[in-house]
Amino acid sequence: MLRALSFILACAPMPALALSCMQYGVTDAYQEAAAAEEGYVPVLGKLEFDADLLPEMDLSGQTPTQEVTLIPATFKGDALTMRGIDQPFETDVVLEVQCFGPWCPQPQPGEMLGFLRQTEHSYVLHTNACGGFLFGRPDDAQVAQVRDCLAGRKCEPLGPR
Repeated sequence: MLRALSFILACAPMPALALSCMQYGVTDAYQEAAAAEEGYVPVLGKLEFDADLLPEMDLSGQTPTQEVTLIPATFKGDALTMRGIDQPFETDVVLEVQCFGPWCPQPQPGEMLGFLRQTEHSYVLHTNACGGFLFGRPDDAQVAQVRDCLAGRKCEPLGPR
């Protein structure tokens, strides 16, 4: 009987593993961008891309997805500046979507606040399952936090550094 019970338990489906992320907000992204060797442009506006190109998640089977997916996108809005005077800014962007195992971010086209990484030939907007540099549909508080960071005012990260 014990052997049969052990066999049944061994064949029972295992619970799905969960992704655990540290707190991460716009101030964390700002601090990370400010500390990076690459240049970043803080932006507020509209991001357009084909959402059908996003990687599909399979959480039921815990199947790993492609680690990084690159999606062509366009940004139209403003570059945020240290002086608080926004500059109109429009550019092509590579949306870099990073998955961790089966977990992938699911950004949607539309209003966003973010930090574009400057490369030699383009701008890259990185997002991942635990954070990144893209904040969709930002609220006024998030925009104010980035403006405070840019102006040298209080800019406390949410997560530990």
